[in-house]
Amino acid sequence: MNQPAWEAAVLRLLDDVYAFAATGPRTRADWQSDALAVMNRTVDDPRGWITLDYDRTNGELELNGLPFPFLPLSPELLAGRMHPVTIETAARLLVIMTYEWQRIGPEDAAVDATADARTLLGRYGDRDVSCYTNISAAQTSPSPDLTTGVTGWMPVSSYDGDFGVVVVSPEEVGVFWSFDAR
Repeated sequence: MNQPAWEAAVLRLLDDVYAFAATGPRTRADWQSDALAVMNRTVDDPRGWITLDYDRTNGELELNGLPFPFLPLSPELLAGRMHPVTIETAARLLVIMTYEWQRIGPEDAAVDATADARTLLGRYGDRDVSCYTNISAAQTSPSPDLTTGVTGWMPVSSYDGDFGVVVVSPEEVGVFWSFDAR
């Protein structure tokens, strides 16, 4: 995986929607603490690769002392809202972010978006990688039916709606989040 390919895929997939995409180092067995460090913006990308952070770019990094728009969660609270999913489901969720949580659009565009999602996930390797999401459908299956998009979630932000994917490898933790700021 090379930096230009990964960064181009991030921009094509998530730059036109209200999303957060960042990676931090894996420093503990407890991946939730590492994911929270990324969400709280207390760590930088260990490779120096691009981060998409609309709120940091627009000066809304903190609201009342909290890392906007994420809620102040403990590792235990985050763990309670996240459920394991397959890497294929994680890729599909990244594509659904592009389609603003709805059913995935025309097949040609979906093929390109799916290739970009696989490029994003490829950064974390193909072995010893686990993926998690806060969508409700993942509570009962690591491969939920997503043909109608995302319809339920356990919030981790101050918005009416949010869903995301956390990708955990032995070296890094990637956090990809989409927000419904209505």
